[in-house]
Amino acid sequence: MVPIGLIAIGSGPLGSYAVGGAAAGAFSIANAVGSTLIGRAADEQGHRQTLLRSTIAMVAAAGVISWVTLVAQDAALLIVASALCGAATPNIGSIIRARWTHVLSAASLRLRALALEAVNDEANFLIGPPVASLLIVQGLAWGPIAVAALLFSIGAVMVSSQRRWEPKLHPPDAAGMAGAIRENALLIVSASAIGSILGASQVLLLGYCNSIGAADGIALALGLNSGASLVGAILIGSKSDWRWGAERRFAVAAILFALLTIPTALVSGFLPYLIATTAAGFGIAPMFIQSNALIGGGVIFGISAGSAIGGVAIDAAGASDARLILIPLALLMVLPILVGAQRAAKRPTRSAKR
Repeated sequence: MVPIGLIAIGSGPLGSYAVGGAAAGAFSIANAVGSTLIGRAADEQGHRQTLLRSTIAMVAAAGVISWVTLVAQDAALLIVASALCGAATPNIGSIIRARWTHVLSAASLRLRALALEAVNDEANFLIGPPVASLLIVQGLAWGPIAVAALLFSIGAVMVSSQRRWEPKLHPPDAAGMAGAIRENALLIVSASAIGSILGASQVLLLGYCNSIGAADGIALALGLNSGASLVGAILIGSKSDWRWGAERRFAVAAILFALLTIPTALVSGFLPYLIATTAAGFGIAPMFIQSNALIGGGVIFGISAGSAIGGVAIDAAGASDARLILIPLALLMVLPILVGAQRAAKRPTRSAKR
């Protein structure tokens, strides 16, 4: 809801998709950094106090965004407030996945749990973005931010109250984190590109529907996209006896997501676009499930760039032509996977080394 709200604030009261995209990008990139630090604090200091402190800061920043929208209407202040809001917003999904990992020891059960979390996420996406678009259509550009802050506060308090499932505290391990980043560099690049597609797609959906006079259909397009993703999450979650390894599953899911996304850049008219964005939705949750099973929240790092790129492209080339940026972003997502697969094929096996 927050990125959609920020895009609406930029394109509405402030009159620029680029400003809206920059604000959504500032929120996402600050969230990528801030949620990582908050996550480490939660591991080292405990979930309860970390969640409550960060949620209070996030609500305060959301209040500033609403004030900027209604009173100040200043682009720079909007971007700064969006960054503060993103930095203070915990990645609640990572915190809950850490709890699942703590509770479940069997790999098949953990994959089922990740699929369950994806179903939960998609149920939220099925409700949140359409509600945000309805608030925007009613002229309440600040509404999505305020409602999101309220709902997040309720959820954070409820999660914090579940003390029995909280993992044990972990000592700091900066060296381990740096090593993990180096080892999974190609996967992180690919995951970032996935995030850029998701970030750009939100901006482009709003811009394209507005440009063809189908603003009233934004809620429907978002709902069908999220509904299709929900179906994909349920289908993947129902399967636990995977014969493929995690990296191969992620590669297949990412390539499928790219193939389903490209048509949204090429079709013309609301009905064909509605069909294309619905089909693209089927690839979102399966990709997220496999990405989370392999590298966690790396997708977040690309959403900021995608939101900003989408807004700038709309202002520069118009909403219809701007959709073409999804094609190179899809290639950027798939290329690291293919490079990684080629390196793995050339890597000598243990028997060869002997």
